[in-house]
Amino acid sequence: MESIRLNDNLYNYTNPVCKNPAYRSVLLEIFPNIKVLDGERVVGRGSDLYQLCKDIDDTIKAGMAKNGQTPEVPECKPWVEEGFWDIKRSNNAIIDEAYKQFNDVLQECKLLNNRAAHAIAQTERALVAKSQPKQYSV
Repeated sequence: MESIRLNDNLYNYTNPVCKNPAYRSVLLEIFPNIKVLDGERVVGRGSDLYQLCKDIDDTIKAGMAKNGQTPEVPECKPWVEEGFWDIKRSNNAIIDEAYKQFNDVLQECKLLNNRAAHAIAQTERALVAKSQPKQYSV
C-alpha cells in the first residue's frame, strides 16, 4: 500500500481516528511504505515540507507539554462549504454547450484510460510469460 486516505472531508465524513493528533505519525510507523497520506505526499517530492511542518508541530507540542499545557485537538471541519462541488446548471446555452463538450472529452479520456490499462496489462502478461523458462516434457 502506497496511499491511504482516512481524513476525507470532501464528503463531510469525519473519521474518529483522525481526531487523535498522533494518528499520522502512528500510521507512518506502522506502514513505512506509504507515500501519500490523506492526499499529502510524505515521501518524495513535497515530503520535505510535510516533515518540516511535522517537526514544527512536535516542537510546539513538546513546549506546551513542558509548560503543563495540553494541546487542544481542533474539531474536524469540512474544507469547503456545503454544495461547493455540486454542478450548478445554467440557463445559458453557451455554458450548457461547454458543459456537454467537457463531458464528451471526459468520456473520451475514460475510454482512452481503459484502453491504455488494457494494453499495459497485456504487455505485462506477455513479459511475464516471456521471462518464464520454457518447460519441456519427455
